[in-house]
Amino acid sequence: MGQTNKPVDVFKRVNMHDGDKDVCWEWKGKLNKKDGRPYFRVDGLAKAAYVYSLELFSGEPSDGRHALHSCDNEVCCNPHHLRWGSHDDNMADMKERDRAGVNKVVRAAIRKLLTEGKSHREIAKLYGLSKGTIGNIQAEARKEDND
Repeated sequence: MGQTNKPVDVFKRVNMHDGDKDVCWEWKGKLNKKDGRPYFRVDGLAKAAYVYSLELFSGEPSDGRHALHSCDNEVCCNPHHLRWGSHDDNMADMKERDRAGVNKVVRAAIRKLLTEGKSHREIAKLYGLSKGTIGNIQAEARKEDND
């Protein structure tokens, strides 16, 4: 029988950037094909990796709550970028930050600017988006390049 994961093992698959609280700690493992999120399995239970991260950091179980990202980066597992909230809180965040979608033309332009070396801050200011949204678009491009 194979070795089972412990919750703390989630960090073995996270780029923690030497503990820098300000940057996203990206998931290095595979992403779920259906929703693009990073899942991690402990004792047969698969949860989003960032949920395990927030549980460990806060000392509280999720108990049906959502882990909300202040960075808007769905592969970020930095607990300093996460907080507990309800489904309604998550929907309100989505509406407030206009995460409902950035059209394909804008995404393509942002990807081009990223390849030209523009910073997330510069691009976010140019398009009126958050740096986290720019990071999501970059992560999405990387994922597509790896598929």
